Amino acid sequence: MDHPLVWVLILVLLNFTTDVSGQVVVPSMNPLAVGSNVTLNLVPESTINIGTWSYETTNIALFYPGGSIVSISYRGRVSFNRTSSELSISSLQLNDSGRYTVQGLEPVLTSVVTLSVQEPISNVTLRANANDLVELNDTAIFTCSVSSGTSLSYRWMNGSSEVTASDRVRLGVGNSTLTIVSVTRYDEGPFRCEVINGISNGTSQPIGLNVRYGPSNLTMMVVPEMTIGQTAYMTGSDITLSCSAQSKPTLSYKWRFNGAFLNEQSPQLSLQNTRENQTGSYACLAHNNVTLRYATMTTMIKIVEPISAVSLNRDGKPPILDLSFTLRCEMTGPVDYIHWLINGQLISLNNRTFFSTDNKTLVINPIQFSDSGEYLCEAFNAVSDLTSMAYKLVVNFGPEGPDVTSPDIAMTGHIVTFNCSASSQPPSQFSWIFNGSQVATGSVYETGPLTLASHGEYTCVAFNNVTGRNSTASKMLTVVEPVTMTMVKAMGSQPILNQTFSLTCETTGTIYSIHWMRNGWPLSADNRVDFSMDNSTLTFNTVQNSDNGDYQCSAYNPLSNMNSPEYRLIVNYGPERPVIMSPSIAMTGYIVTFDCSAFSQPPSQFHWFFNGSQVATGSVYETGPLTLASHGEYTCVAFNNVTGRNSIASKTLTIIAPVTMTMVKVIGAEPILNERFSLTCDNAGTVYSIHWMRNGWPLYADNRTDFSMNNNTLTFNSVQHSDNGDYQCSASNPLSNMTSPDYRLIVNYGPEMPVITGPALGETGHDLTFNCLASSQPPSQFSWFFNGSQVATGSVYETGPLTLASHGEYTCVAFNNVTGRNSTASNMLTVVEAIKSVMVKRNKIPIASDNLTLTCDVTGRYDTIYWKKDNLSLVLNNTLNSDITISNNSLHFSPVKASNDGNYQCVATNLFGPHTSPKYQLLVNYGPLSVNISGPFKVVIGSVITVTLKCSADSQPTSGYVWKFNNQSVLGNGPMMAVIASSENAGDYTCVAKNPVTNISMSKTINLDVTGHSPAPPFQSRVGLMLTALLALSLCL
Repeated sequence: MDHPLVWVLILVLLNFTTDVSGQVVVPSMNPLAVGSNVTLNLVPESTINIGTWSYETTNIALFYPGGSIVSISYRGRVSFNRTSSELSISSLQLNDSGRYTVQGLEPVLTSVVTLSVQEPISNVTLRANANDLVELNDTAIFTCSVSSGTSLSYRWMNGSSEVTASDRVRLGVGNSTLTIVSVTRYDEGPFRCEVINGISNGTSQPIGLNVRYGPSNLTMMVVPEMTIGQTAYMTGSDITLSCSAQSKPTLSYKWRFNGAFLNEQSPQLSLQNTRENQTGSYACLAHNNVTLRYATMTTMIKIVEPISAVSLNRDGKPPILDLSFTLRCEMTGPVDYIHWLINGQLISLNNRTFFSTDNKTLVINPIQFSDSGEYLCEAFNAVSDLTSMAYKLVVNFGPEGPDVTSPDIAMTGHIVTFNCSASSQPPSQFSWIFNGSQVATGSVYETGPLTLASHGEYTCVAFNNVTGRNSTASKMLTVVEPVTMTMVKAMGSQPILNQTFSLTCETTGTIYSIHWMRNGWPLSADNRVDFSMDNSTLTFNTVQNSDNGDYQCSAYNPLSNMNSPEYRLIVNYGPERPVIMSPSIAMTGYIVTFDCSAFSQPPSQFHWFFNGSQVATGSVYETGPLTLASHGEYTCVAFNNVTGRNSIASKTLTIIAPVTMTMVKVIGAEPILNERFSLTCDNAGTVYSIHWMRNGWPLYADNRTDFSMNNNTLTFNSVQHSDNGDYQCSASNPLSNMTSPDYRLIVNYGPEMPVITGPALGETGHDLTFNCLASSQPPSQFSWFFNGSQVATGSVYETGPLTLASHGEYTCVAFNNVTGRNSTASNMLTVVEAIKSVMVKRNKIPIASDNLTLTCDVTGRYDTIYWKKDNLSLVLNNTLNSDITISNNSLHFSPVKASNDGNYQCVATNLFGPHTSPKYQLLVNYGPLSVNISGPFKVVIGSVITVTLKCSADSQPTSGYVWKFNNQSVLGNGPMMAVIASSENAGDYTCVAKNPVTNISMSKTINLDVTGHSPAPPFQSRVGLMLTALLALSLCL
């Protein structure tokens, strides 16, 4: 160990320290794989000035102020960070697992961490001692192994479920083996083992077991299955017995009947069209030829013949009330027992009901009405039951005393029906006796049309041919004649208001009483109404309108009555004063209807008279199309031909003609501004009044507007624009009115002074447009004149491409063909030649001290030319521009100078304004001027390595440079020159500057003085100096 004394001192001191820091060691990962690296971090981070890292009892590293020592066995695998005190270990091996401790003396601390270095798991393999096993007999043993891996733990899976230890399941050898004792069918797997350590895991391929078992849970199914209560099968049935059990492999089967084996070795046994001799015990035997186990199941099958017929019959006499009665049940086929039923209910024994020993006979003694009903017998065996047809038992009796129903009294000519009934079973037979002689048989007897001889006693005899008994009953019939006719008739003259009037009731037949009715209500005598002694006559002393109505009389006897038909009593009166309904005034051409009415009974007859002459009959009179001659008095005469009276009324009709036309028309000339103008309302028909409207509003007279006396003329004394609008007139009379269509008044005027819009100047080759407008109604017509000659019509005139001949006066003439007026306006057009292009041109390349001319090249006619420099007008009367002159369209530089540099433009103007050329950039070429060389001209050897000389000259464009040494050799080109500071390089250095445009050259010479003495540097130094010089030269360039 290096520095053993230092180790010992620090370790001794550490052994006497007590940890009070509270820090912990946190590895970068734990557990770790073999070959991986780990860093042990102190948390919270802390700098330990004096301390150690150790593994178990072995020291790894010792650190102290100014240094650290790593144990020889860890050198190359361990690094220590003095700032954070962390320890890094690389290439971990299994033996690196264990307890790591950091101890600090300054500051005082101790912290421990345990690392686990593990080998990754690979190739997990699962093996079983056997795969084919027998349930409950064999044991399965699984062994799980790996090719590599440490710190292993195992987990066993059966399918998706984890396997845990139990009384049959055992885990051994650190859980790497699984033993299942007495395997079952549920232990078939698949089984897998999962191996896990802190850094990896692996799972084996699955292994499944083939566990043979059975037979178990043997079941037998019989089809068809017996229903509840069923104990046997019917002969002829097809029966299938099926046997099944849980087993692996598949079972073999055998069948036995009553202990004897059958020739059937399948799991099913079929019995077809079974007979009674197949009743017995059936057994199924199942055998597993691997497990060598057996299972047996037995069932009983019973086959029985069904009952084929059951009947129920009477034994002896029919059932008669209070006598004995017997029923017998007869069957075909085996019967186990018999039930008797009445009306669906079981019959039980009582003191009148008895059964034979085998239940086949039923005796009722004595039989009563309560024994009536539907009787059934039911026969049963194990496979069938059958019920007899119903026997309906009806107890015979009677007849008891008959009952005769019929009227006590009847009318001649009618047919009377006698009904005889008697309580009896079966129903009785009936005979009818009249006055001692048989007249009919049956329960109903109809007499035929009665006469008074039909009066007498009628007897019914009832007989029961089963019981042998009979019984009688009698009825007395009285015969009378019916009332056959009643009728109300008037006596004497028709009923007239306030006169006497009588009605009589005529009848046929025996009448005991007569009653009168009015409108369906009984009628009684009062101070104006009297009845005769037998009530057959009704008399009105003074008949009134209130007596109107429907009258009936009703005649009665004990057997019949009859109401007469209604007699409608209507009291005659009138006519009263007529009323005429009609208009009082009507228009010609129309038809007027006069309607005359008068209160009267019966309704009056009407006659119409016009101006004393009869013109029509009837209550309604239509005149036909009216004329003015239809005016006059119309009279209606009403006459009642019963009362013999008449009455008269008259009505006067006035006839007028309707308004049939209204129209607003212009009187005289069209409306012209400030002139007189009139409208008239033209109409047809009788017109009582005329009204005028403007734009739908009533129009009234004012200081400019007058109406004629009858309002049919409207006059504007001085028509104005404000009078424009829609005018109507409305003509009316008492029966009609009419409004004219709109008349649109538009006041005509103008044209006023035209206005011409268009340019006053034009350039040759361009088109111009002139527009002429003039306020006018109707719109004016326009004509165009050029220098006195017409050139176009319409408000717009386009000139076409202009020439210098297009110069002159253009006149617009506006004309209104309604007012007959015209108005003119003129414009003068000046045409000038157009400037098409402006360009600055030079006569040669500008070189300082030479003369230069710039020319303004203009295409087209212009008035003036001026020059601009740098967007400002060029001023020649200053010192800067003293050598510049302008001649015609040229700018002369005598000579040109660098101060003349700039952007030059020429501007050509005419009446349309300035036209400016593109910019010409003047850049004057000159030089080179004043060549200068800068740099150290005197150096001492050893103070510098290289000397750099720089050449410059004022020139446009930039000059090219050439260097000469002692006026002979050309050292190089460019403004910079670098030379090594040595005595050999001392001498005259000349820089020659040349302008490539002016072809002027100028030079400058300086003397480089190098003092001191030094041997030539070694080759490496010289190379370094050369590289340095080249570098300096490249930087200068």
